[in-house]
Amino acid sequence: MKRKIIIGLIGLVWLAGPVGKVRAQFGDYGVRLGLGLATMNDDLSSSTPVIGASLGGYLNYTFAQSQSVLEETFFLQVGLNLTRRGSNFEEVLENGASLMLREGYYHSYYVQLPVLACVHYELPIRARGHVVGLFVGPSVSYGLFGRYNDRRITPGIASTSANYDLSFNGSPDSRKVFNHLNQLDVSAIIGLSYEYKRLNASFYIDHGFLATSEGDDILRIIENAQSSSNVNVKIPNGHNVAYMLSISYALGSFMKE
Repeated sequence: MKRKIIIGLIGLVWLAGPVGKVRAQFGDYGVRLGLGLATMNDDLSSSTPVIGASLGGYLNYTFAQSQSVLEETFFLQVGLNLTRRGSNFEEVLENGASLMLREGYYHSYYVQLPVLACVHYELPIRARGHVVGLFVGPSVSYGLFGRYNDRRITPGIASTSANYDLSFNGSPDSRKVFNHLNQLDVSAIIGLSYEYKRLNASFYIDHGFLATSEGDDILRIIENAQSSSNVNVKIPNGHNVAYMLSISYALGSFMKE
């Protein structure tokens, strides 16, 4: 997927060459806030989303003065965000001759770098400035910290919770239980946008492709390390998926009027 997107972008620039001289420059820059639903794409007995969030900024790289087919329709956007992902879960487990009901949640926070190819079109209506768009591209994320909570609601079974920090505070020994977590995630983003003046509203899907934990499931390892439990809790590897609504505001532009 990532390779196809890059090849497509190179193709667009190459096609624009014969039509006119391509002159690209930095354009608008601004801030963005997003909220939505995040979950892990796995086969849990029952899973529900948590509140996904994104806070950051963006910078557009525009071809508005290129005198080519890219001039009015195409630009690139680079962002830098702090995002929240995770999932709620619930399942019934066999513990010897009895059954155990288990529920909990997993929250993770990433720094994210998306690079998006954007196509926009101004609506041909009397009131100028109403613009719709389509954007798609890859994103690289790096996990920083998070929280795991296991709320077992079967009588007599204790709950387990843990905060983790993969990059900042604490000694290496205190973070050893989380060393198996895959901090890197590569995702594909696709969405639609509506823009008027400095405001932009977008809906997009952010689908991760790298498992949160390679080889071993994330929640079972954390639980066993925190509670010394030997219960075989089957929580499989998961991929982050989020459905987001975002609002961005253009703070300014590098382009000369």
